[in-house]
Amino acid sequence: MATRDIYESGFDEDDGSISGHCPECEGTVLADGSEFACVECGLIVEEKRFDHSAQPWYGPEEGQDPRRTGAPLTPARHDRGLSTDIGHGSDARGNTLSDRKRRQLGRLRREHSRARWRSKAEQNLAQACGEIARLGSALELSRDVVEEASVLYRRAQQENLIRGRSIEAMSAGAVYAAVRCRGDTRTLREVSAVAACSHSDVANGYSVLNTELGLDSQIVRVSDNLARIASHLNARGRVRERAGEYLNIAECSGIVNGRHPGGVAAACLYLASQDEDAGYTQSDVADAANVSPATVRARITELQEK
Repeated sequence: MATRDIYESGFDEDDGSISGHCPECEGTVLADGSEFACVECGLIVEEKRFDHSAQPWYGPEEGQDPRRTGAPLTPARHDRGLSTDIGHGSDARGNTLSDRKRRQLGRLRREHSRARWRSKAEQNLAQACGEIARLGSALELSRDVVEEASVLYRRAQQENLIRGRSIEAMSAGAVYAAVRCRGDTRTLREVSAVAACSHSDVANGYSVLNTELGLDSQIVRVSDNLARIASHLNARGRVRERAGEYLNIAECSGIVNGRHPGGVAAACLYLASQDEDAGYTQSDVADAANVSPATVRARITELQEK
């Protein structure tokens, strides 16, 4: 005789389980492997329901014990973060190793380093990921931008765009491409200043990626450059407000069309500093905007005419 009630048991990842209705056609949504798909129109409502990256797990009596936690998967590394390193000097318990064991681990470490890459292309990808990480650190970019730049470089390698071009140029071009796709105000001159190649090589690398991969580059707005230049000069709030008024005049009169956005923003900030006695010179705003003083003077003349 059963001592408990009969109940249905199973796993939530079983195929064929029903999960609501389709948001498009109100059809039935069924689970199929790692996807929830509509049986009527085929719309995939949800996919990859499980997070395969390592997450910490804390038991009720263990406290914060991250021993089963590993590094999360990331496209910023050539092996997506699944590499293994052989330590030095001591074992997992902190005990000092004998001389014989250290020599053995040294030989294993050497062979492990040799077998780290399966092909020359993977070795070049590892070098490119390291260069992208270095550029991201020098430019103080977020982790998302670095990962997006690594993804763009992988796509370029799959499309055979790296052959005949330097890894440094394509890595810097991928970083600038990720910046443009994110709508960041970093300029090509800023990226090339910390790159291990010339300005023309970085521009050529970005041009190849933009043309061949069809990047969704965002338009650089003058208002974003204005905020960046004002922050660089530590401008007061009243100066920023006055510069915004000049920017509205420039947009309404069409001065921003076909002009360098940094030059227009620098001219607005210079005129605002003159009105508020901030003491900024044309060279100061030009250096902050990464444009020449002649460009700033030309935009100032156009604004004064309006």
